[in-house]
Amino acid sequence: MVHIPASRSSCKQMIFRINIFILLLSGAIIATPATAFSNDNMQKYSPAVTGFLGLNTAPSARMDKTGTIRAGTSTLDPFLHGFIGIQIAKPLSVTFRQTAETSNIFKDADKLLPGIDVKLRIIEEDTYRPAVVIGLQSAIGHKRMAGEYISLSKRYNNFDFTAGMGWGRYGTAGHIRNPLRVFSDNFRKNRDLSGESPNDPSDWFTGNQVGFFGGVEYFLPIKGLSLKLDYGSDRYSVESLQSNFDAPSPWGAGLSYNYKGWINAGIGLQGTNKVMGRISMQSNISKWPHGYKSYTNPAPFNKNPSTEKDDISRVFEAAVNDDIDLNNIAIKDNIFYADLRLPEKISAPKQIGRAARYISEYSHEDIKEIDLTLRKHNLRGTRVKLLRKDIEKAISSNRTSPNEIWNNAVLSNKKRLGNQDLLLKDSDDNNPISFTLDNQLSLSEKDTGALYRTSALVNIQNSPFLGFLSGLSLRLNMSDNLDKLDDIRAPALLPVRSDISDFTNTTISLENSYLNYSYSITPELHSSITAGYLEEFYAGFGGEILYRPIYSRFALGAEVWQTFRRDPATTLNSGLNGMQVTSGQASIWYDIPRYDITTKLSVGRFLAGDKGISLGLEKKFLNGAKLSMGTTISDQSDTDIFGGTTQAYHELNLTLPIGSISYIPTGSTITNKITPFGRDIGQIINKPTSLYELTEGFTIDSISNNWQNLLK
Repeated sequence: MVHIPASRSSCKQMIFRINIFILLLSGAIIATPATAFSNDNMQKYSPAVTGFLGLNTAPSARMDKTGTIRAGTSTLDPFLHGFIGIQIAKPLSVTFRQTAETSNIFKDADKLLPGIDVKLRIIEEDTYRPAVVIGLQSAIGHKRMAGEYISLSKRYNNFDFTAGMGWGRYGTAGHIRNPLRVFSDNFRKNRDLSGESPNDPSDWFTGNQVGFFGGVEYFLPIKGLSLKLDYGSDRYSVESLQSNFDAPSPWGAGLSYNYKGWINAGIGLQGTNKVMGRISMQSNISKWPHGYKSYTNPAPFNKNPSTEKDDISRVFEAAVNDDIDLNNIAIKDNIFYADLRLPEKISAPKQIGRAARYISEYSHEDIKEIDLTLRKHNLRGTRVKLLRKDIEKAISSNRTSPNEIWNNAVLSNKKRLGNQDLLLKDSDDNNPISFTLDNQLSLSEKDTGALYRTSALVNIQNSPFLGFLSGLSLRLNMSDNLDKLDDIRAPALLPVRSDISDFTNTTISLENSYLNYSYSITPELHSSITAGYLEEFYAGFGGEILYRPIYSRFALGAEVWQTFRRDPATTLNSGLNGMQVTSGQASIWYDIPRYDITTKLSVGRFLAGDKGISLGLEKKFLNGAKLSMGTTISDQSDTDIFGGTTQAYHELNLTLPIGSISYIPTGSTITNKITPFGRDIGQIINKPTSLYELTEGFTIDSISNNWQNLLK
């Protein structure tokens, strides 16, 4: 959960932490040359002062393109804001915000008021109707900044009009009585925005009165420049009551300038006596220029089929030279059969296309079809059958597109007859080493604006014998400020992760060292067992089972783990302290087709012995980037900094591939996580392998989404 500090924190320190925040989570994107991310249609709209798209202070109904990430800072007396917003899906935006209450940016802040803000579009704009959104500021977070709203926006030529109605902080103008009071007495209750308690769902859309806001943004003839005029509904009632704050006029006027789509700055006046300023940087994850592996262009296609029907050595040799792992090859009834091993982090169609190329170029001229069974380590999945003539036309003369090849392709979940159950060793040519730059951030803890940790991991993965998979990871702890965590929150008597600062005191530690065996009972039913050092905090053993039909968007799975707590006072944090726990979850996944998002719902027992549910969303991009967020609710509680307790745990993750950069191994990534440090409730094992991820390339949905990579 996002936490609200109860004491003073240096404003200068907060600015520094905001910079760390921007650097860790979006710096990897922003630092890339702007030309790599150029998009003339991107970022026509700009954020309001608290980070969501809007006018000066009024929220609009505008949304970014899916995958847009924005980080920035802004000021309007009496608040200084730092924010990062991510467009999770076309209708859903989430902003993580840290707000400092201060009327002088060179003096200490009186309070830190963080929150998670959510905006959901319920109606898209068309020719006659406006776009409509429902928004919640501090949906989770400090009640001082909490406010809900319904906003409408309509574009007419260079004018973009916005109007809306607000509750909570946006309702302090008190224009009319709360219209929702007719539905429930809960909406009639007084809305107290003071105090140190958190905002929660029972507070949403409550209060005796609501306020109206509106305005217009005019896009000037100068490219990237716009004028914003708005009327807000926030009357700063708590600030005026507690400190005789001179509230600004509700009227605001400002200029916003967008430079090449990746940086935006604004300045304006609120009334006649308050100056506002804002700067933000943004880009789209889908424009991330790196990937997991860049294949060199193959030699020009020169059909040179074998004259010997059983001669497969040339096909195998050509494939091996391009790191294409073909095994269990057989030829029968003019069909070329083979098992195709999928390497880490590379889409199946790219591998299928490369394999089909070499089979078409070098196999006997009687071969008419290519039948490939997809495999990942020791798992077996979908069979993909292609017509050889389609591949030859596409490669030699560009007369066939990937879409035409798809129309003639046959995907099957039927088990191939023959030696398909032969235990195979991964190709020795596959690079088993990868690197991870791991950044973690907690936006708010008691007495400090942010906690962070940066570390680097070296990962080694190989298949030593009989289909087993072994892994080893070492973590280099590079930088963190987690020593402050001990001053904020004492570790539990039986800690799960609350003693994380003890683990980071070791410069080099053992992240994991494990042995895994996975087996496909059928092409749609998979199993896995793993034993060893599973993650930074735990050793143990456990297993998974996953039912994932290749034709369905649903998948079902279950896992159970017997784990033993590691001792941070031992060499490489490798010793065990005697504590053990059994945990496990049952999960269901569903791929939402329109938005290409995977949802996951899990129920089970966590590492503290608590029980609960987890809900997650994940979005994968064609360049290999991955964005996910999740919420966990436990039947037990951790102490929060309000002096109460919390039963919720929230996180957001962004993974960016860097394996296509020269001299960096395939599979290497930059990982960024926003989540509270040192939480004990709602925690699960960070398992080193996942059946759901391993079988991702087996589904028709995944194959079709990446099919345009077939000929690359």
